[in-house]
Amino acid sequence: SRRCPRMQPAKTQTLTLRPEGDGASGDGGVVDEMLMPNAEGDGMTALQRNGKNYKMETMEIDCSLPQVFTVTSELSNYPDWCGTGIKTVTERLRKGDYVEAVYKAGAFGYMFDFVLGFTMEDMKSVSFECLEGGNIKRLEGGYQFVQKGADKCRVYFEINAELAGFIPRFVQESIAKLILGIAVGELKKYAESDRCQRDLEARG
Repeated sequence: SRRCPRMQPAKTQTLTLRPEGDGASGDGGVVDEMLMPNAEGDGMTALQRNGKNYKMETMEIDCSLPQVFTVTSELSNYPDWCGTGIKTVTERLRKGDYVEAVYKAGAFGYMFDFVLGFTMEDMKSVSFECLEGGNIKRLEGGYQFVQKGADKCRVYFEINAELAGFIPRFVQESIAKLILGIAVGELKKYAESDRCQRDLEARG
């Protein structure tokens, strides 16, 4: 199998978010909620954020952080809320906070079979990188979560994706935008819904 290359930290752009309440600004310390938290860390936060293939979206969700983390970390249930683009997700390995999952997905007439390796940091992040994928040159990114109250949290999702060269650039851009819309917009709709509560209760 072909392993996608690991990216190195960006050297030309530094994104930072001061902890809340540090007195650095008049609104309790938050400098800019449109920036990724922990942007100088390791793992998924070492993406090349200044590259043409990098995209990020953030949104507040009106439910608890534990509920949002549960939804985003239960990979086999992604088809419940990710629409028709993701056909199947099958876990092939789980070891501690690391999970490998086999995906079948499709969009704009193209089908993709690939394997992602996920690292879960409890109540903080869900990050992934491509391990196998014939039509995928690079795919990595993930979620970060910030608690905003008892029943509210801010979700950040970033992705750096590059597909095979025969796939037109405008299609790649459209797929990236679709992924962002699902990862944040559809997550918000589902996590705030009564159906989500019922699903989580049914799964125990």
